[in-house]
Amino acid sequence: MNRFIKFLSLLLFCQMHVCVAQDLKQETLLTIDGNDYDAGTFIKVYSKNLDIVQDESQKDLDNYLQLYIDYRLKLLQAIELGLQNNEGYRNELQSYRESLSKAYLTDNEVTDALVKEAYYRMNNEVNASHILIKVDRAATPVDTLAAYRKIEAIKKRIDAGADFESIARNESEGPSAATNGALGWFGPFKMVFDFETAAYATPVGQVSDIFRTDFGYHILKVNATRKTPQDVVVAHIMTYDKRPDSTMDARERIYQIYEQLQEGKEFDQMAREFSEDINSASNGGKLPRFGTGGLNSPEFEQAAFELTEIGSFSKPIKTNFGYHIIQLLEKFPIPTFEEAEKGLREQIKKSERSRKITEAFTNKLLSTYEVQLPVIRSFTQRFNAVNDSLLTGTWKMEAADFNKNELFAIENRPVTTMDFYEFAGQKQLKDARQYSGLEEKLNQYYKEFVGKTIIDYYDEHLERDNEDFAFLYQEYKEGLLLFELMEQKVWEAAKKDSLGQKKYYDINKEQYKWKRRLDLDLFQITTAQAAEEVVTMLKEDATIEQIKTAINDKGDTKVMVSSGVVEDTYSRLPQEFEVALGVSRVFEKEGNGFYKVIRVKQILPPAIKEFEEARGAVINDYQQVLEKQWLDGLREGRTISINEKVLNRLKKEIEQKKRA
Repeated sequence: MNRFIKFLSLLLFCQMHVCVAQDLKQETLLTIDGNDYDAGTFIKVYSKNLDIVQDESQKDLDNYLQLYIDYRLKLLQAIELGLQNNEGYRNELQSYRESLSKAYLTDNEVTDALVKEAYYRMNNEVNASHILIKVDRAATPVDTLAAYRKIEAIKKRIDAGADFESIARNESEGPSAATNGALGWFGPFKMVFDFETAAYATPVGQVSDIFRTDFGYHILKVNATRKTPQDVVVAHIMTYDKRPDSTMDARERIYQIYEQLQEGKEFDQMAREFSEDINSASNGGKLPRFGTGGLNSPEFEQAAFELTEIGSFSKPIKTNFGYHIIQLLEKFPIPTFEEAEKGLREQIKKSERSRKITEAFTNKLLSTYEVQLPVIRSFTQRFNAVNDSLLTGTWKMEAADFNKNELFAIENRPVTTMDFYEFAGQKQLKDARQYSGLEEKLNQYYKEFVGKTIIDYYDEHLERDNEDFAFLYQEYKEGLLLFELMEQKVWEAAKKDSLGQKKYYDINKEQYKWKRRLDLDLFQITTAQAAEEVVTMLKEDATIEQIKTAINDKGDTKVMVSSGVVEDTYSRLPQEFEVALGVSRVFEKEGNGFYKVIRVKQILPPAIKEFEEARGAVINDYQQVLEKQWLDGLREGRTISINEKVLNRLKKEIEQKKRA
């Protein structure tokens, strides 16, 4: 049994919980040599193991308490031996803590809500148009106000009845002005998050309120919504007008091809012969899988999505690329929430949505610790040791710039200006983002600094401030200690005690027996003809090498041979094989795809294994003996006291919960 599996077998995790009154949780249930153990911890361990304990007697609270006492005695012994100070133990524990804490250093409620929201949007698309007035996040108050007033005036005109598309064409400062502000169909992760959210919050036919993104101020109009079409794989045949070697235009050519298809011609053959899309023609017109926005051709996509039967094809359609006939090859249903959840969580983690999670978690911690952040009106003035070299990632903090003035405090711990300078100095080295100026960059760095500082503080105090984490981490600490103890007292002790192993074997050798065994050659053969040749040659006393030489000719390996002594229940023997000396018949192909022939050279009767043959099983059994001896001596010299009053209250509350 490997190290990890052994360790897990000591932890027995599950998720069912037995709840007891809060005041009872704090009561001392058990005392061992002056060490008190509360009822709350005991009931957590009991409830975690309850569903996976195989022995029904161990579900009885009194019986389980005795197991719990043994568990605590083992841990006391481990601590007395100083195993908690072993370097390997400390390193493994630190690695686990870093892994476990990640799930607690985020706002899981916000994350779950964003995942559900993204899944809904994944199933429902929006078609919108928008108007943008550009203004940078770090723009001056004057420029910001000017941009806002401009979008505000536009919004008032539209509310008064002005044509949205006309204003978008003439006044929007985004690239979509060329298409009257039209953005087409989109779902989640296609637009910046604030824009996406505004689009999904606006009813069809309505214009949104003014909102801001990193690009500037927007208003948008929702033109339509729809259920998200399934992804498809299609083939197409295309013609275009600029072909110089034809007397017909593209429309005439596509309709002639369409007539041929209606008469029964094969689509892929027609695509190879007549499609002018050179990239797909040689593949029968087949295109890669796509969904909404996958081809940058709304007309083509819509025609493809409208096909319902596999193999059916569209009437000719026109796009910016030419004329097309589209054939449906495959449709892919929208995944279920369970299928999509993991991928959505990864997308959220890598997208700007993650900022929402971090901001929510940061604000929650700031409130929890009652942190008062300073009001900073100018970051360049407040952090005046930083200059424009930060914009190129080359700023260096001079000794004279060291400033230990307190920015804010978390509980009793001060966070200083110098802490921020050190953060900024490291952050700039790996930051490839572009900023409009130093003020914007310092502003962004300060937000990230506050978030990192408060989250790091929470991480440092997780055991104190998060009961669930404290329990899991303590459980792992104890489980790992117990593993170290078992390895020292039982597993390694049994492996190293060769005299004890031999003595145990001599007393119990009748337990270690071979079943009936066969000394055989097992031939695995790729063809029936070669298998018959093997049988013939074996009956003529040919050697294995002679058989291989004769049948495995020209580098074609048709015969493979395994030789040795195996028990007659050997898994690679055919199911119909009957033990007999000599050469068997040919056994037909089984699941592994080989014909088989067996030559049994000797049948060996059941016999006691020699010590070396049984050594692995002996060590395993001897470990159990040592473990029992060790456990039997655990309570010697220990003072153990059970608080019967608390135990009876526990029993009563658990019974009440069962009846409820």
